[in-house]
Amino acid sequence: MLLHLIAFVLYRLSPVWMQDRTPDEKHFYRRLFTEKHRAKRKAVKYIWLSAASLLILFPSVPLMVFIGLLSTFLSFSLLDESA
Repeated sequence: MLLHLIAFVLYRLSPVWMQDRTPDEKHFYRRLFTEKHRAKRKAVKYIWLSAASLLILFPSVPLMVFIGLLSTFLSFSLLDESA
């Protein structure tokens, strides 16, 4: 019950453009709800899951740093919206 109340208050306090969740390629916020962006987020999720499984299999600090930086780079480059 409390979570619903908090969600309602946050919904009422958010700006009008943030309440509209119809997908739009040109809008900076509603672009998050397009199928293309959802597919990109799904790919990023798989990148991080595979990185975490590699870190569990080979627990070495230099490897952790390398895989963490590589995963971060791949995630940012995949989600980048610049032309």
